[in-house]
Amino acid sequence: MEVGTTLRFGRRAVVAAIGAALLASTATVALAQNADVQIGFTPKFLKDDFQTLMLELSLQAFADKGFTVVGSPDPNGDISAQVDTLQNLLANGANVIVFAPLDAAGIVPAVERANEAGALVFSINDSPAGGQVTATVRADNLDAGVQGATEMVARLQNDACWADNSCVVLELQGSLTTPNGLDRSEGFSTTLAELAPEVELIQRPTEWTADMAADAAQNVLTQYPELDGIFMASELMATAINAQLKSAGRDTPVGDAASVIRVAIDGTPQGLQLIRENALDATVSQPLSAYATKTAELIELVSNGGTIEIGPRDDGQVIETPVGPQYQLKATLVTMDNVDSPDLWANQLNN
Repeated sequence: MEVGTTLRFGRRAVVAAIGAALLASTATVALAQNADVQIGFTPKFLKDDFQTLMLELSLQAFADKGFTVVGSPDPNGDISAQVDTLQNLLANGANVIVFAPLDAAGIVPAVERANEAGALVFSINDSPAGGQVTATVRADNLDAGVQGATEMVARLQNDACWADNSCVVLELQGSLTTPNGLDRSEGFSTTLAELAPEVELIQRPTEWTADMAADAAQNVLTQYPELDGIFMASELMATAINAQLKSAGRDTPVGDAASVIRVAIDGTPQGLQLIRENALDATVSQPLSAYATKTAELIELVSNGGTIEIGPRDDGQVIETPVGPQYQLKATLVTMDNVDSPDLWANQLNN
């Protein structure tokens, strides 16, 4: 693993200054064979399709590698329970812990306990705020925003506003206190400015809530009744946004000359259904299936003495962060052309 390397990634210049002593507890465990790998795993909760499928796919990927799962209890959305669960799994013999952190700061005690025990640490979908991870596996959320902006511009070019440079786009941001929210917003807004500098961009925060998104959309539609496009940092806003468009008399289907272009991120079953119903132009689907297989692949690599090299990959890139390497997987643009692809995580539910 490379250390002391300065990397520039979008808005941030991350300086990797992690010494060998800090890495020793998370990157030097070498096991004789896959059967020696004892995994303790926790999702965030099991009350939505995303987390449930993440657990199912992860357990299957671990089984395919011949790993043993010590336990995979549900913390039910309670960060204290998640920390206690991971510490109990370590006490019961886990030499690898894998988790989707409920809270980046709150999970740190479990990470530090694993570091002290010499266990490997893998975080999925987000990074802890402290301790040392063997790797974080998450989507390249900045690139997801880039893809969203690129698709928005491609569709705006067929809109009447494009010819007279009058296009107006509303960006409904996620929480800007979270890495995912920041990256998605930066990827979208920066790319939109680069590809279409004449487009007027209006940005409104939503804290990932449909209610805030609906209020913002209502206000902007009042001020800009000819609004041309809406980008949503998450599809959880889409149904509420469509209701606001209906109230404003702007709910014509995708492809209609008067339609407001709607692009989102996540790739949920509800989002894919909206695409099928011509109520959403496009979304960018998270690489949920790859979270499981990539995590299993990296566990096998490191537990057998390998290292996670920094740099580009065919399926994304690995960057260094203050808590350890982060494997950022490419997301997938979804339109009517590929909405029924079996590779999309939402189409793998109940299969």
